[in-house]
Amino acid sequence: MHLVRIAFAALVILLPGTALATTYIYCRNDKIVVDTRPLSQMKSGRDDSTICIIGPNFDFGPDAVRWVETNLRKKVGDSCSCR
Repeated sequence: MHLVRIAFAALVILLPGTALATTYIYCRNDKIVVDTRPLSQMKSGRDDSTICIIGPNFDFGPDAVRWVETNLRKKVGDSCSCR
């Protein structure tokens, strides 16, 4: 059992960066989006997009989705506004 714990701890330490990435909540083109890319990356190459941050950032993606559902009373993909 001790070896299983050590193996699990090693696996957690070696997780890729995206698994531990910060998750942001955006309004992009009037739709709620949860994404790991920072605002600068979301804006690059999207000149036709309207993008703004509409919530706090999280270390765990499902927490961001839960925040949208609890605080905005909407779901990812629902309508939003940057105004």
